[in-house]
Order: sequence, then structure tokens, then C-alpha cells
Amino acid sequence: MIAHLNLDDRLSILRAGDPSRSWNSLDDQRVCVLCGRKFKGRQVDIRRLPGGKFKVCCPTLGCLSTPHQWRYATLPVVANPDKKQWRRVLPNKQQRRLPESTLRMQPCRI
Repeated sequence: MIAHLNLDDRLSILRAGDPSRSWNSLDDQRVCVLCGRKFKGRQVDIRRLPGGKFKVCCPTLGCLSTPHQWRYATLPVVANPDKKQWRRVLPNKQQRRLPESTLRMQPCRI
């Protein structure tokens, strides 16, 4: 059953249902990695489950994704206090270096 909630309750449920990302307002946007849709907190489907619990789902018809399958729509901007420069960060991604080969190609003399 789709719950009809006031805006404050909707924001509280979004915050509780998505603990890994912050929801500052219902206008915050996310992108579903399953269907690719970009949506706002106002559009998220909130379903009331038996026992008074809620389930938060992607608003796309037929998409069953939940908050752990959503990403920020824009990359958050953070400041580096040491260098006083602004940079963009990628959430949930680590930069990896390719392993260097230990074998070296050297010419052979015959």
C-alpha cells in the first residue's frame, strides 16, 4: 500500500531508509543504477508494510530498486582545507592503480 504522508514524515522516512546517503531536503536528487532514472525525494515511492514499517522504492514503474542501488545525481563538491582547492569526489568509488610488472624486457645477446 502506498503511504500518503506529510512532507516532514516523508523526509524522515527517506533519511531512515537511506542511511548511507544524506537527504537534506525532498528536492535532493538521486539516480537509480538499475533503470537510470533521475528523481527527487518527493517522487520516491514509500510503501507502508505490516507492523508500521516502511519500504522506500524507486518511483519508476516496474523498477524494484531500493536506496542502496541509488547514487547521487551530482557529485558533491568538497574543499581540501590543506590546499584550499575545490575538487569533486566520487562516492563509493576507490581509485586503483594498475599493478606494475616485475618482469623487465631486456635485449638478449647471442
